[in-house]
Amino acid sequence: MRVGEGMFPRTLRALVRGQGRSAVWLLPVGLFAVWGVWFVQARITVYEPSVQARLEVHREVYAVDSPVEGRLVKTHVELHRKVSAGEVLFELAQEQEARQLAEAEALMKGQGPQLEAARAELEAEQSALQAQQERGAASAEEARARLSEAEALARRAQEEKTRTEQLWARQLVSESEWHQVRTELERAQASEQAARAALARVKTDGTMQSTERRVRIAALRGDIARLESAENVARATVERLREEVERRVVRAPADGLLGETSSVRVGTQVKAGDRIATVVAGGDVRIVGQFSPATALGRVRAGQQARMKLEGFAWTEFGLARATVVAVASEARDGLVRVELSVDEMPPGVPMEHGLQGTVDIAVEEATPLRLVLRALGRGLGGPARARPLPSRAPGTLELSRGGR
Repeated sequence: MRVGEGMFPRTLRALVRGQGRSAVWLLPVGLFAVWGVWFVQARITVYEPSVQARLEVHREVYAVDSPVEGRLVKTHVELHRKVSAGEVLFELAQEQEARQLAEAEALMKGQGPQLEAARAELEAEQSALQAQQERGAASAEEARARLSEAEALARRAQEEKTRTEQLWARQLVSESEWHQVRTELERAQASEQAARAALARVKTDGTMQSTERRVRIAALRGDIARLESAENVARATVERLREEVERRVVRAPADGLLGETSSVRVGTQVKAGDRIATVVAGGDVRIVGQFSPATALGRVRAGQQARMKLEGFAWTEFGLARATVVAVASEARDGLVRVELSVDEMPPGVPMEHGLQGTVDIAVEEATPLRLVLRALGRGLGGPARARPLPSRAPGTLELSRGGR
C-alpha cells in the first residue's frame, strides 16, 4: 500500500507538469491567431487632417463704406450691436445738397401752374377756332344766299331792260319809263356786285381769323413743350438731389451684428470708400477647412463625417465638435482646397462664434490593417512621399471605428 500511495502523487505531478508546458506554447499561438484575424478583418477609420480650419458665418459679411466724401455728423455704430436692414448707421453733412433740393423743388412746383394755364389757354383757343370756323361757314352761306338773290334781281332787271328797250324803239313807252328801267338795272347790278364783294370779304375775314388763331395755338403748343421740358428737367434734378441726400444717410444693408467698427467720430472728414463698419449677417455657422490637394481631391466628398479640435478649448476637457462635409471645392486656390462642413454637435461650453480657429479631421474611408500596410509599402517602394504644406499632424491618422469592427 505504501508503494501504491507514493506512485500516484508522482504520476499526478508529472501530468500537471506536461500540461503546463503545452499551455505555454498555446498562448502565443492563440495571440498570434487573434492578431492575424484582426489584421485581416478589422475595419479602421482613416482620417485626413486639414491644414487649417475655422468657424465662419455661412451668409455674407457686408462692408459699410462711406459712399461720398463729407463730414460725419451722426453715428449709431457700436461694436456687436444688433442692427436691422435699413437702419441708419451714420449720416454725413448735407446742408448744401438740402438747399439745392429745396430750390429745385420750388422750381418744379412753379412749373406746374404755368403749364396748367398754358394748357387751359390752348384748349380755349382750340374751342374758339372751332366756333369761329362754324361762324365763318354760316356767314359765308348767308353771303352766298344774298349773292344769289342779287343775281336773280339783276337778271330780272336785264330782262325788263331788254323788253322795255324794244318798246322804246317802237315808241310805245315814255322816256321816263325807259330811264326808270335802266336805273333799276343799274341798281340790281350794283347790288349783285356788293353781294359778291361781301361773300369774298366773309371768306377773307374767316381765313385771316383762322390763321391768327392757328398761329396763337402753335405758339401756345411751343410754350407748353418748353414748360414740359423745364418741368422734366426740374423733376430729374429733384430726383438726383434726393438720391444725393439719401446717399449721405448710410443704412444697414442686412440684418445682423456690427462685427467691425472704425474709430471715426462726429465731425471727422471721411473720404468716399472709407470703411466705417461691417455687418455680419445672421445665419448658420459652418466649419471652413483648408486641405492639401493631394489628400482632399478625390477623397473628401459631401456627406463624410468629421471632427474638429478648437484652439483654446482642450479636446481632453471640452471634447470634439462633430460635423458633416457639405461642399468641396473642385479646384485648389492658393495651393489649398476649401471644404465646408455643417456643425452637427458642439461641445458644451464652446461658443459658436465667427472666426473661431481649429483643425478638422475628415473620415475619408474604412480599411483593414493589412490594406493600410500594403498601401504604405507600395508608397515606400514607389518613391519618396510628396511633402504636404504645413501638416498639422502625421498624414493618414488612424483610429479604430466606434463600432469595434
